[in-house]
Amino acid sequence: MPSAQPPDDPEPSIPDGLKTKAQPPDDAEAAEHLLKLTKVGRPFHKDTADLFATFIVAIELKPHRAFFKTYPNTFSTDEALQALSKLKFSQSTRTPDSKDTALFITTTTNFVFSMTPPVAMELCQHFMDARYIRNALDPSLNLFKDRSLHALTPKGLHVLERFIEKTGIDADHLQHVLSTEIICPKLFHVERGAEEDNILFPYNAIITLFRWFVGLEPNYTPKSTANLPQLQQYSKSSKGIGLSFFNDKSTRAKGVHRHQCFDAVDALEWLCDFTSVSGREEAAEAAAHFERLGLISLIGNTDKWRHQAIVFSVYGTPEELIHDPSARHQGEFRCVNKAYYQITEKGRQVAGWDSNTTSPDSLPERTSDDSTLDDEKAVGSGESQSNLHARPTINDYPPDKPKVTSSDRLHYILKEQSYRSLFRSFLQEKYCEEHILYWIDVDAINRKFNVTSSAFSGTSSENANGSSNQVKTDRKRHHQTLLKKAVEIYKLYLHPTSPFELNTNYTLRNELFRFIDSISVSSQNSNSNFSSSNNNNSTSTNPTSSQSGQSQTQSQVKEKETTQKGTVVMTDADLELRLSRIMSCNGDQLRTLLTQFNQIQAHTFRVMLTDTLSPFMHTEKFVMLQKQLGDMDLRISGSSSALLPGSGGAFISYSYLVN
Repeated sequence: MPSAQPPDDPEPSIPDGLKTKAQPPDDAEAAEHLLKLTKVGRPFHKDTADLFATFIVAIELKPHRAFFKTYPNTFSTDEALQALSKLKFSQSTRTPDSKDTALFITTTTNFVFSMTPPVAMELCQHFMDARYIRNALDPSLNLFKDRSLHALTPKGLHVLERFIEKTGIDADHLQHVLSTEIICPKLFHVERGAEEDNILFPYNAIITLFRWFVGLEPNYTPKSTANLPQLQQYSKSSKGIGLSFFNDKSTRAKGVHRHQCFDAVDALEWLCDFTSVSGREEAAEAAAHFERLGLISLIGNTDKWRHQAIVFSVYGTPEELIHDPSARHQGEFRCVNKAYYQITEKGRQVAGWDSNTTSPDSLPERTSDDSTLDDEKAVGSGESQSNLHARPTINDYPPDKPKVTSSDRLHYILKEQSYRSLFRSFLQEKYCEEHILYWIDVDAINRKFNVTSSAFSGTSSENANGSSNQVKTDRKRHHQTLLKKAVEIYKLYLHPTSPFELNTNYTLRNELFRFIDSISVSSQNSNSNFSSSNNNNSTSTNPTSSQSGQSQTQSQVKEKETTQKGTVVMTDADLELRLSRIMSCNGDQLRTLLTQFNQIQAHTFRVMLTDTLSPFMHTEKFVMLQKQLGDMDLRISGSSSALLPGSGGAFISYSYLVN
């Protein structure tokens, strides 16, 4: 089976320096091409994120000392340039053979990213612009400097966590970093065009992004916040742009005391930290759309910073007038310190801060002179606000949405971090927490089994043989990691004396026991690689040996395990014997073991579906969470990636490591 090939060569106008090479099997030619860049010379957003995560997995994050101070979990500029000079990424994917379900196909593709030091410096600057990394010596400096130290940002750790989850890459050496550093709990991903990687701004996407920007309620930041621990400060910032009061001394306002105001540069920094924008330019573009729709307005002396500020201008489309007749065709945002913007009356209604709202589709006509909305009109002045935007409700969407089943709802709850945490607390109160814990652990080991990846820099191996040996070593280590995880699952949930023993189907449990007892301990070193015949980084096809390795002690253990009434008579020695059998599994036996785990997982899913889902969805906490996140059925009925109703391809990703 041929290996996956990279995209075609981009236009010749792309500068040399940053190259990728896909290394297929030995009997095929390697494909080499330049990394595709946007018109402004930036790699595509997805490529940037994947390159960043691969780079972080390959480099060593360790303490560095500078200016009589130790900086943990950092890397130096020289270390970054050395790692990026030849960055290698290997990914192996297992898929069932369509012709024979007893076989599976392993496809391995190696990518080598090579770049010169100047291009590596430029790429690291893109990482810093996207807020994946920061200067550890001076966090306020947004410049990737030579002879400096750098650390990961909460946003960078969020991107890294998603990459590890997606690729199944071996990242045990990063667990300390992921467990000790602050991780962005939720990240808003904007929709991008496929051709130019530019952000798409349909009307609904702007409204959704604005609600993410301002938060569920005004996020005033008192001065005392600076004295709080770093984690509490970040948690406070993540709730929305920090707001403050502003005494407008301009001639037009005549000393009006305005509220719900924010600094222009602070807004750009917040969008860079909590959305997937790749830099201040894209953040300013989004903010300019907020201004164009009248959601925010420039206050104070509007002419004071005109010649000093970088002004971003954007333009709308005629179709937007259908949703919002008051929207202007052109908007602008001034990127300069001490330029203040205010959440307008319309913006407060769109954010859902005011309760007296009804229809989101009837907005007042707006004249060209009405470019600045101030606080001279009180929100509760008695004037009708029914024509301003409210948060979407079930009535704002077509009634003929696809039908959502209870199984769909439970799958969504188990996948989405916010709902899953609440559901786990509910099951804990009902003394059946082991159901969701087992489901999560089996889901995680399945993902790691299907996709295996490794990343390392070229400095760790000087030749092709060294690279091949590194990949093989990573596969063996990955196989051992999977076996250890399988042992952990068995000890926690399936062994008769487990601390979280599942009340599962008797037949399924005995089938699992019989299979484990059939594994020969002597097979531990015979075939413990990721794929028994995949020794040349090529595609391989291996049969599943679910019927091999029958042990002579199977019937003896079975007789000792249960009596006629099902009473367990297991000893510690029997447990250790079964654990050693699991650790002796080869690749085929591990696949069969996971099949047994999956059957029990399906039974556990049915138990949660019939016994606990309905009571959970009627709890007050679930109802409150639905009000905050929006109707769950609307999200489920949308596309798999668009978790925000009506926002196109925008979605929110959640960190599994943050409660």
